[in-house]
Amino acid sequence: MPSRPLHVTFVCSGNICRSPMGHVVLAHMVESAGLSDAVVVSSSGTGDWHVGEQADPRTVEVLAQHGYDGTRHRAREFDPTEFDGLDLVLASDQGHVRTLQRLAGSAENLAKIRLVREFDPSAVAAGTLETSDPWYGGDEHFSRCFEAVEAACHGILDHLRRALQAPTPADDARSVPGAKSRKASRSGSGHGTRSRPAAGSASH
Repeated sequence: MPSRPLHVTFVCSGNICRSPMGHVVLAHMVESAGLSDAVVVSSSGTGDWHVGEQADPRTVEVLAQHGYDGTRHRAREFDPTEFDGLDLVLASDQGHVRTLQRLAGSAENLAKIRLVREFDPSAVAAGTLETSDPWYGGDEHFSRCFEAVEAACHGILDHLRRALQAPTPADDARSVPGAKSRKASRSGSGHGTRSRPAAGSASH
């Protein structure tokens, strides 16, 4: 079991459509699984267009239709200084992946960046790993986006369960015969976008 809760964050453009869906759905699944003490879920956007705003009303509506409460969400911008404390950074599309990669700052942080739909076997098989942006569409686009995100969240939850069961490096060392003596011998030898919208326009 990790020494601190695992921190998973969803990232889209403005943190009012795709990433709030992932945030709300996964947080609900984590709580239902009794893992709230072991997993922290958050979300943010690559831009600051909607900071402090609620999720898009269509996002709140589609979540409510499926039994999830998105009314408490408030948009925030992704903070690169948080990267080191994150364990899994889930991008909605390749544009977000590229933005996050520029902000990662280390190979370790780069390895944390994944697409949300990588955790849905059906999406992997179909090669449809990006979560389509529903903001420019109607209710049906939000419904399809929700279905894609919820399906991925089931896979993300399974991934987290496995990560929580994995032995820590210290456990690994204790489980390998002679590991401590080899370590002592060595020490003694010396030897994880789209462009900013024009004024007056919005993004999610």
